[in-house]
Amino acid sequence: MKSYIALIAGLALAGASVVYAADDEKMKSDDKATTSEQHSSQGKLSSMDPDKLEGMNIHNDSKEEIGDIDEIVKDKSGRHMAVIGLKNSMKEVAVPLDTLSMSSNGETLTTSMSQEELLALPDYDPMDMESADD
Repeated sequence: MKSYIALIAGLALAGASVVYAADDEKMKSDDKATTSEQHSSQGKLSSMDPDKLEGMNIHNDSKEEIGDIDEIVKDKSGRHMAVIGLKNSMKEVAVPLDTLSMSSNGETLTTSMSQEELLALPDYDPMDMESADD
């Protein structure tokens, strides 16, 4: 009887570890898909028509609206930059377009930066940038 109970307990533990391993693999797979989706949306942003991005709302990771895109420009090295007009502020800042990700519905953009971090950036200076249309 004792060996029967030990056998059942052993099988239960083995089954639990298989379920745990399967859940762990699924979580890793989900993480890869999310990372891949973020990279994919970032790549799409730089290839999108700048006019379609202008006016889009920007949210932080907490889903709070922190501003909107005023224009898309290029810095001196040719990197696409989003000029963001910050909400409740007269300040505009330029951030690399590849730091933003598009929502799944394609209506908003998200940044990992907080409003405070964006406010700490230097003011946007159009003399330091070029038109993205060139």
